[in-house]
Parts: sequence; C-alpha cells; structure tokens
Amino acid sequence: MPKANFLPQTKVCLLENSPNAKAEILYMVKHCYKKMADRKILHNISWTMLLSGYQIQSAQKIWPGIKKAMLWFSPTLNRLFPGWSKARLPLACDNPKKVKALLGNYATGLSLIKEYGSLSGWLAISDNILEDLVKNFSYIGNNNVRPLLDSLGFKNFHTHHQGLAKVFTRWRLLDPKYSTDAVFKAINLLSRAEGYDPLEGYAILYLFSQTICGETPLCSQCTIGNCPEKNKGA
Repeated sequence: MPKANFLPQTKVCLLENSPNAKAEILYMVKHCYKKMADRKILHNISWTMLLSGYQIQSAQKIWPGIKKAMLWFSPTLNRLFPGWSKARLPLACDNPKKVKALLGNYATGLSLIKEYGSLSGWLAISDNILEDLVKNFSYIGNNNVRPLLDSLGFKNFHTHHQGLAKVFTRWRLLDPKYSTDAVFKAINLLSRAEGYDPLEGYAILYLFSQTICGETPLCSQCTIGNCPEKNKGA
C-alpha cells in the first residue's frame, strides 16, 4: 500500500473539526490490549469463545465457575497449581467441546506468552490481529472476533466496520466487494505504511468516519487534499 499521507491529514482534519478528538484518541490508545495484563486478554478470549453457540444467559450462569476453575486466567497461578484447571473445569462446564477449547486456548496463550514475553507483545507485532486471533484460538471465527477486537481496544469495530470500509473505498484503498477481514487488514497496512501504531490509526479512522466521512460525507469540512472521491469531479 503506497504512502499517501492520509492518516496525518485525517488527524489534522479531526483536530480542526472535533474539539474532543485528541482526548478520544488518547483514551482509546491508553485503554487497549497494550495496557492489559495477560490474564485480562485470556479472560476476553475465553469469554468470547464461550459465547459461540451459547445464549448469553447460559454463559453468564456458568462463567463464575469457569473463572474459578481456570484460576482467573492467571499464568502465575497456573504455574503454581499445575493440573488444577484440567481437573476442575469439567465440573464447571458440562460441554466437553467447550472444556477442550478453553484448556486448549489457555495453553496456546501460555505458549505465546513464553515466546513473546506477553500476549500484548505478541499482538503488538502482529501484521493483522484479526487473522492471528482466528488462526491461533479455537471457537474464534470471523464473526465473533469482531466483539473480541472491541474488548481489546478497537472500539466498536464489531458494529462500525462498514463505516470504516466506506472511508477506505472512497480513498480507493479497498475494493467495494470487501470482507470484514479486508477492512481490518487495510487499517493495519495503512497505519504501518504511514508510521502509526495500528490502534492509533484505527482510533483516527474510526473518529473520522463518525464525524466527517460518515454516511453523508462532509466534504466541505474535509481538508484531505488528495481524497479521490472528493476530487473525482474536479
């Protein structure tokens, strides 16, 4: 993806038109996976996979017992009490497939922590967090990975990826026949190409799609000089 300076221009446009944009970007960057302990990330992954095929009321009912059986997803407690979760989890959850997936995902998480120092460290170097989460964890697919991304700091991606896609299609960086994965990949590629952390890039693009380049684009307020959509009639 060639560098077009879209993100620097987008940030300037946001700050000029939205007084709260700077604070909102900082908030999203500060409350993301990079600031989360391993146990919190494992908690979010486990809750997401449990909801796959479960009604939320059923999941909420057994969730306290699962957390206790999983030693609150603490890698430290897991090392101190090996075998605890394997013995107790089937008592908290009577679905063998879910038990297997919970234990398997936990083991995957511990393996990634050992290799990369932390789960946040692993996610930070990922070229596409969405793809890597789906690839490495059971019962995490292209649909339920969206709310998982939301819990990791990519605010409202699960409900607003179409709004983000509109920005990218207007910039001619995304095919109109896009997939959710393609939207997230485009965010990663553009952010890294233009020297931004993907979470900061996402925050800028998300707020821009909400305030300037939404369902009805406010092109008169947009200061991005090389936007193909804005300039197509010039």
